[in-house]
Amino acid sequence: MRFKIDNDSTDLLDRITNIYGFKRDTITARIAISFSLNKGSHFDLSLENLPINGREYTPTSNFFGKIIEGADNYLIYKTLMDQHYQSILSENDFIKLIKFHLEEGLNIWVKELDSNSISNGNHIDFLMKNIKGNLDLRRNLVKINSTSKLISSFEYKEAISFVIGNDEDGSDVVIKINDLKEFDNRNIAIAGMAGSGKTQLIKDILYQISKNSNNQLKFIFFDYKGEGNPEQLKTFLNATNCEFIDIVKDGGIKFNPFSSISLDERERPFSINAFVDTIATFVPGIGVVQKNNLKTILRDLLDDKKGEYPTISELFQNLEEYYEVNKIKPDSLYSAIQNLTENLFNTDHDDVLKKSLYLNLPPNLSDVLRQLLVFLLLRYFSTYFSSTNDVEPINDIIPLRYVIVVDEAHVYLKNKNARKALEELLRLLRSKGVIVVMLSQGVEDYKTKDFDFASQVKLPICLNVQNKDYKMIESYVGTPKSKFKLEAEIRKLDSGLGLINLNEPKIITLRQFWKTAKNEGL
Repeated sequence: MRFKIDNDSTDLLDRITNIYGFKRDTITARIAISFSLNKGSHFDLSLENLPINGREYTPTSNFFGKIIEGADNYLIYKTLMDQHYQSILSENDFIKLIKFHLEEGLNIWVKELDSNSISNGNHIDFLMKNIKGNLDLRRNLVKINSTSKLISSFEYKEAISFVIGNDEDGSDVVIKINDLKEFDNRNIAIAGMAGSGKTQLIKDILYQISKNSNNQLKFIFFDYKGEGNPEQLKTFLNATNCEFIDIVKDGGIKFNPFSSISLDERERPFSINAFVDTIATFVPGIGVVQKNNLKTILRDLLDDKKGEYPTISELFQNLEEYYEVNKIKPDSLYSAIQNLTENLFNTDHDDVLKKSLYLNLPPNLSDVLRQLLVFLLLRYFSTYFSSTNDVEPINDIIPLRYVIVVDEAHVYLKNKNARKALEELLRLLRSKGVIVVMLSQGVEDYKTKDFDFASQVKLPICLNVQNKDYKMIESYVGTPKSKFKLEAEIRKLDSGLGLINLNEPKIITLRQFWKTAKNEGL
């Protein structure tokens, strides 16, 4: 996550940090936020954002700190704020409110410092009093046991690294993707226009991950363009032990979209709502009445199946009967469910997580169906992994479970509701050992008014893009140590080259799978 605070807060942070001799200003920030929250302050989201003319924090800044095992405390703070505001806050709203609480907490702290003698140690007394109060509060908390059962899921516990290219002196640029000393976030973003080499790059990365994990770490590749050809992809498919599925030609994917719905009676209503929301996100013209109709039909159908999942065809049959009995004319919901019955899902359900899949979504399928199919699978992944335990680092290595690759990400990022769903997915999967890779044509695709995917990415790679605006690329790859260095590297961008900003901005010659296949005799 990457964000900037205001200049006044930056000055106060530095002043207080120096007074106490804290090793990091982020320690000061977390204590200040606690002062504001303990006061019980609530800020209105309609307030104007604070200025962003101060210090920038990136994932490596560890703004929210880390627990002993090295995991980021972001989720703790996010949950705390959700409870404080009695709402599931979006990423942007969460950061906006954190800044308000930081500003207030710093002012509370400075006011206390200004009214007491530092030479007499009163500033220490003030801090210790607050710490003791919160420790007493923690001791008085009542512990409850969760009744939720977690699924035991595969974990690849070894270090995984891959080469993304070579720098100007020819040395390999190695990415140690699950090493906490290198990355506290495993999401990857790749931006590049047609012909820039992004598809060949991601194929090479997937090949290396498969090879280095002995094909134990599986992936799914959503090819939205649907230009994949099993014969042309044969080398890649064989090298990664990956199955090619053309949604139209192969009679659909062996997957039941209802498997994201919990069969537990207590959890079922919530998962039905989530399923219906997914349908409504991508099908135009679905309103409250149609959503309620679909929920009713699904509830009745699941009751009739008595612990088994129905098929899409069974849902459509029940929907037809419901419309007929209630004298409802066919509408957008009716058409959408009818379209889903056209061999998109093979009734022979298979565990999609147990093998690598290349999912080809040909353009003769409508945009609505292609997007809906992708998100029904993403909904399943979200449901499945939310039922697993968080991965625990072993000697700074985060175990990995799966890789999700979403091509043509701009298609989904244009949809406000889809952006929200992606944001929730990314937030959940970051603690579950899942790598999410998104590919798009330009850096501007990753930042919208209400969603900044780049802020949740530790490895943004900028290939040759049409829009080489400095501010857009800086926002994407992160603020550089030297503006002039970044400007110079941007000017070098061309086909087959990429720009990264891990320690400093630099151009690299990208790995391309076709070259790797040739060099390794695949």
